[in-house]
Amino acid sequence: MNNVTLMHLLTLLSLCFLVFNSAQLSAAQARDVVTYNTYPPVAFIDESTKQVDGPVAALIEAINKELKQDVLFQFNPLPRMFVELEAKRSHAAFNMSYNAKRAKKWYYSLPVHVVNYGVFVKKENKLDYKNRSQLSGLTIATYGPTNMSKKVEKFARELPGSRVVIENSFEHVFKMLEANRFNSNGVVYVPDVVGFDTIKEFNLQNVRYAGPDIKNLYYVIFVKDTVSEYYVKAFNHVLMKFHRDGSMAEIYTRYKGVVTANVPALEDMKAVPGQSAY
Repeated sequence: MNNVTLMHLLTLLSLCFLVFNSAQLSAAQARDVVTYNTYPPVAFIDESTKQVDGPVAALIEAINKELKQDVLFQFNPLPRMFVELEAKRSHAAFNMSYNAKRAKKWYYSLPVHVVNYGVFVKKENKLDYKNRSQLSGLTIATYGPTNMSKKVEKFARELPGSRVVIENSFEHVFKMLEANRFNSNGVVYVPDVVGFDTIKEFNLQNVRYAGPDIKNLYYVIFVKDTVSEYYVKAFNHVLMKFHRDGSMAEIYTRYKGVVTANVPALEDMKAVPGQSAY
């Protein structure tokens, strides 16, 4: 191989390397703007800026800033959020529980929030919740449709005499409990953070926490037909970095009002089923 041929080969390899790197950088940016949708009580509208705000929204914004990806946030009631995702007018959403059926059409991030599903009762109710058998014969109220409400419907079928009430609004469920709409047989089953934040926001004096049921992790989901897998992997890479260096915790500690979030433990920051480990 003469020197001219060698130089041509090296130039070609260099160009290929640059094209490959450019493709990687382009792939990290899913599209001009990624639209994230969410719902109350996960986030709120800041009265001064009129923008969607909250701990997970701020985390997502910080991650995308690192990725140099422009984002837009939408804020809808939960049923409307699902409509926007199905219509692909929204490209991503948070906070979402893992669902194997939906994973066929959605990518999942690493977890961004952790709660205990728990039981809330009227203060005069002496229930000290330890296990689901204690809910036999009771009215179990929650909000939905969500993975959580489906779990409630499923386990309630195994509880003699229990009745499930599913409302569109978490606020309405708690106000019904406060107003004694379920008589003495009513409990509210929701994420503990939702319950604590709602009691604080509406100053509910006659509602208390009876105890935790199970832990649940929440994720950001991405509609597969609208964003690249490379973008999701880049998102998860920065998310893991922010978890390790404390940035995630620092962002969450800024929010002490009616919308809060919990940093998942390190052992929870594992691969979502069907994806590689981080």
